[in-house]
Amino acid sequence: MSAPYRSGGQAQYVPRSIPAPLGDVFAATRAWALDHLRDDLSLATLARQATVSPRTFSRRFTADTGITPMQWVLRARIDHARELLERTDLTVTQVAEATGLRSDTNLRRHFGAIVGTSPSAYRAAFRERDDDQDDEPPRQA
Repeated sequence: MSAPYRSGGQAQYVPRSIPAPLGDVFAATRAWALDHLRDDLSLATLARQATVSPRTFSRRFTADTGITPMQWVLRARIDHARELLERTDLTVTQVAEATGLRSDTNLRRHFGAIVGTSPSAYRAAFRERDDDQDDEPPRQA
């Protein structure tokens, strides 16, 4: 992923939200959740998918990844929102629905808290960068 640009044209590094590397405990459940971000991903749902109790799931997931299951889900949804904002013309409301955040208000609040900017400003930064790259002459090898 290319770094977004600050309003002054200054590049900034914004790492993905999900910490890496993650452990192997519940890796299949995490993969399943990534394919179902739009759905209800409550602790009970994730635990049921992992075939353990919610308490066991939460304890083992946190020990393995360093964050709670619900923090992981939120960060996965924000990462997916970032990808959609970079690669599609979906509205902010459509991105919120596609990521399971349900409303543009939720998307804006969580996106701002994690990424540090609004979804619209984030998209504009990528569009601006892409436009700048289109103006560059081809590089000689």
